[in-house]
Amino acid sequence: MVPFKIPLSIIELMIVSATPLIEQRGAVPLAALSEYGVGQAYFWTLLGAIIPAPFILFLIPHVLELLKKIKFLSKLAYWYENRALEKSKKVKDNYKYVSIFLFVAIPLPGTGVWTGSTIASLLGLDFKKSLVSVILGAATAGIFMIIISYGIKILVG
Repeated sequence: MVPFKIPLSIIELMIVSATPLIEQRGAVPLAALSEYGVGQAYFWTLLGAIIPAPFILFLIPHVLELLKKIKFLSKLAYWYENRALEKSKKVKDNYKYVSIFLFVAIPLPGTGVWTGSTIASLLGLDFKKSLVSVILGAATAGIFMIIISYGIKILVG
């Protein structure tokens, strides 16, 4: 038995999973501390994580250009764009979509759906192929997080 439980609705779980920097890496452990079973946790956190992907892939260059024109947000826009472009150096030319998949699939800070989608968009990669790569990467990262989070829950509980 887990020493404490966090009451969390499906909507709250999906919002956490869709939040930049937190994404599934934070949402799955929260689900494990809640009443969610493995399947529910995986499904709802994956769905929450991938909802922003098509919007990021399609809109991020336009949003960044708009934010650069707003004085108090321009530094943030340049920082985010430069950070994504720096990470994009890991994307290999011959394996662009596999690189995006692997980048998102490895559950480390700063390698989630938001950054992977931004990289693909800023590099001008194909929308559909990028979306598939990001979704498969998120699905794989979710499996890793489920194994880690629920494994710890079993060991502790």
